[in-house]
Amino acid sequence: MPHGGCGQTLTIGPTDHPTLRIDIDADRAALRWLPDGSHAADLAPDTPITVYESPDAGLRDIPAALARVDAAAARRAVVEYVETGRRPTGVGWRHEDDA
Repeated sequence: MPHGGCGQTLTIGPTDHPTLRIDIDADRAALRWLPDGSHAADLAPDTPITVYESPDAGLRDIPAALARVDAAAARRAVVEYVETGRRPTGVGWRHEDDA
């Protein structure tokens, strides 16, 4: 990546309305379902990650509270979404205000 790291942001879904956002760096990822604002939370918060969001936006820090799946789970979620067009079921989803 241009910043020397490996973190990047991917959005998946129709070009006019992406539905799945993945921020991934090394073996930690933030997986967000954009239609309802939920995020995957299979792991305890550990450390924030830094991703290259786009040439216009540059680097973004993703808080540890969102980076709560490993890279393998993020890949499986993307495959499931591409196959079904629905929010992946292989990870646990929560909203920021969930206890």
